[in-house]
Amino acid sequence: MKVGIDLGTTFSLITQMGYGGGVIFIPDITYRQNLFTPSLVNFNDEIALVGLLAENYLEHHPDKSAIRFFKRNFGETKPLFFDHKGTPWYPETIGALVLKKLKYDAEGFASELLDGAVITIPAHFSDPQRKSVMNAAFMADIPVLGLIEEPVAAALHYGISENTLNKLILVYDFGGGTFDVTLLSMDEKGVYVLAKDGLTEMGGKEFDERVGEIILNQYWHHFGKSNEPDAKFLLNLRKISEQIKIELSMPGVKYVKKMCLLGNKPFEVYISTEEFENSIKAYVEYTIEIMIRCLKGASVAVGDVDSVIMVGGSSMVPLIKKRITELFNKDKQKVLFHNPMKAVAGGAAMHVCQLGGIADKFKIPPELKGVCGYNLGIRSIDSVSGRIKIDTIINKNTPLPVTACKTYYTTHPMQEKMLLDFVQFIDKTTNPVSLGNMVISLMHGVSKNYAIEVTVEYTINGTVNVRAFDPNSGKELIQSFGNSGKESNFLYTQKALVNSISINNLIQS
Repeated sequence: MKVGIDLGTTFSLITQMGYGGGVIFIPDITYRQNLFTPSLVNFNDEIALVGLLAENYLEHHPDKSAIRFFKRNFGETKPLFFDHKGTPWYPETIGALVLKKLKYDAEGFASELLDGAVITIPAHFSDPQRKSVMNAAFMADIPVLGLIEEPVAAALHYGISENTLNKLILVYDFGGGTFDVTLLSMDEKGVYVLAKDGLTEMGGKEFDERVGEIILNQYWHHFGKSNEPDAKFLLNLRKISEQIKIELSMPGVKYVKKMCLLGNKPFEVYISTEEFENSIKAYVEYTIEIMIRCLKGASVAVGDVDSVIMVGGSSMVPLIKKRITELFNKDKQKVLFHNPMKAVAGGAAMHVCQLGGIADKFKIPPELKGVCGYNLGIRSIDSVSGRIKIDTIINKNTPLPVTACKTYYTTHPMQEKMLLDFVQFIDKTTNPVSLGNMVISLMHGVSKNYAIEVTVEYTINGTVNVRAFDPNSGKELIQSFGNSGKESNFLYTQKALVNSISINNLIQS
């Protein structure tokens, strides 16, 4: 069985293509009526509770620790959590527990073993973040068929469902924890990404927090500011904030007025839509700025876009739709909500068919051509000015896969090593993402301006590999950054850790 997995910041889904051509959304094995798995993990000694079981457990044990939003930490090397034994758990190891739970759901639903998956990722994920997702899948014993970017998956699902071909489509994907924007087109042969951009730390979580601040201020106004809120208080505040945000996002709602219980004290909360929108306006405008930057990256004007597809739960906020329709207001232009919560997972299942060579069977365009989301280069210090500079080797929005080669030279005689610091960056105004260093040992007694050929590669999944070649000695050094090579022991250690713990007391190691 091969599946599509939407590993989301707040919720995750798992899908497969049905024999009739439709997408099947696989339910939770414990809660059959539920398709969405909260991306939440709670540790209880030798058991990890994942998803709804974790949510329900926390209802009765709010003082227990819970790990949410781990997806935002993909690519980082520090632990997110230490369990009761003091064992560190890293972002991808937590992600592996969620993936393992989804795998268990799928195998129980279909009575088949899962032998491959397409996993969705934010379009703007860097090389370390993409490799973290692949590492999490490895730890969960899920072979990765490929990665597909969330807006591209949503557009694929939309294009097939609505039979939209030869149109310029912009996907505005505002989820629970990340924001993506992608420009693409589609014809009978394939889906072609033209440009993309996004933000890792912006989503519905920030909207919830702004609502929570309003509620907390009203609470303090009623009862005064005394002790710091305890765990139960904060858990209830988070749930109430999320619910009120959803209600304020409903069409035609001007305000929400309801009785709430916080700190065992009932009080009435009143939040107007205007107050809510004022609190999130800066976030919305920032997404518009990123969207315009994406269009400029492809030299496309706002008026050239045929359709804007709105996906992700946060995209349903009326203020966002208002701002998008203000920009895309020509007669031919359409602003559409297409299964905002499910389209990404549906597109992942369709991409499985593309990779498996059976797209024609389901009337899916067989090709998917992506672009790199970052410039890729080497960072160094200018010998004249002393300032840090970046030598760009592959430009952002270059079609994938792509390989580029450049020759670098030693700067002084008898140089023993050459150090190359590889980075990704969106533009000159953004901070570069460091991928790591390649250290090249040189032959003894080399002269100044000794040449080393460096080849960099963006793979079809948007990950980075590098290769250095010494034409004089014939030696070659190949490197893939992240937890590979020397650090491969880390992956096997973490995989053993994942396999050592029961999930929802159902999956045994």
